[in-house]
Amino acid sequence: MIKSFSNISQRFIFLTIICILICFIQIVLIFQLFSDSSSNEKSILLPSFHISNTILNCTQKLKCPNNIKYFSIHIDKNIEYPNITYIRSPIFSIILDIIRNSSYYTNDSSLACIHIAPVDTLDRDRRSKNGYYTYFIEQRFKFFHEWSDPNKIHLIFNHYTGTWPSYRRTLDFILPSQYILASTSFTYNNYNCLSDITFPLFHIDYPSNLTNKFFSSRKILLSFKGKSYEDVQHHRTFFRHLNNNHDIIIKYTDNNNNNNNNNSYDQNEYIELLRQSYFCLVPSGRRLYSYRFLESLQYGCIPVITTNDNELIILPFSEIINWSKSIIIIYSNISLSLLPYYLRNISIYQRNQMQIECRNIWLKYFSSISRIILTLLDILNDRFITSSSSFLSFER
Repeated sequence: MIKSFSNISQRFIFLTIICILICFIQIVLIFQLFSDSSSNEKSILLPSFHISNTILNCTQKLKCPNNIKYFSIHIDKNIEYPNITYIRSPIFSIILDIIRNSSYYTNDSSLACIHIAPVDTLDRDRRSKNGYYTYFIEQRFKFFHEWSDPNKIHLIFNHYTGTWPSYRRTLDFILPSQYILASTSFTYNNYNCLSDITFPLFHIDYPSNLTNKFFSSRKILLSFKGKSYEDVQHHRTFFRHLNNNHDIIIKYTDNNNNNNNNNSYDQNEYIELLRQSYFCLVPSGRRLYSYRFLESLQYGCIPVITTNDNELIILPFSEIINWSKSIIIIYSNISLSLLPYYLRNISIYQRNQMQIECRNIWLKYFSSISRIILTLLDILNDRFITSSSSFLSFER
């Protein structure tokens, strides 16, 4: 009897200690939340690349080779096989057309500051369902003699790197001696302000043709509609714990049917969520960037960006855009669990200001594929100087 009582007492003491520990952890998390809120939300907002702001201010400038005085760009030609094209995706074709029609384009290769070899490098995923992966890419580059010229600077576009299961963020071909890579997979650890330029992810039908009316008054605090990506270890699966079917709406689409009517309905419902929500979860997919980032901006839904492994993501065109006034970034599931409480403490006035900022940024820089490419060219133009100072190295 005494032994039984002793066992019960030990269990009670053990459970009491566990409860105390749980309460202590909750108190610490809540204290951390209030501490963060009172100091400009340090842990939950976009970290600064520089102390003053979040713009990637590269102090060094590049010089066009061969004493070329003005920034200009040229799309190289396949002299040996002029009738053969290596453009696989419609987006890459559109990008090249926009560049040809821009004020920066020159038909004279000898006057070009930057060259583009028209070999499609946007999709480097061998398992791509669209079939836009370019095979034997290094052999195709050899048909453009400028590619092997060490004095030429080459602009390379990329949306997707790597493939299942690791989705590594390295390109699967050898880069030229001097290049600028416009890519969607930069973090603060791998970005080089001389040889990299941040680039948004968008699809061929961008922007959406559905109604684009801006709503300042909204009923939903936070929403997400998309895939969970349970086939890879992914933080998106945590979102289901936030759903309350009232002012936080989380919907996964992994099991949806693929008939056209259902897809049309899903797209309309997705757009309606963007229009009716103050905040939209914008998680990284199998890669860092997501289509929904620009879509959220378009409909004035404040992006709440989440990433795997606490990666410090760099947002598109951070070279000229200060994103700290318009978005929220979460780098851990601990912060994510407290997100609803945090968002509810942001005033309606502040939400409206952030919404307006999102919308203005979208209109100015991202409202069309043409606007995106021209913005990129403007950033490149600003990166080069025309003085006779020595040429800066592209070594990473």
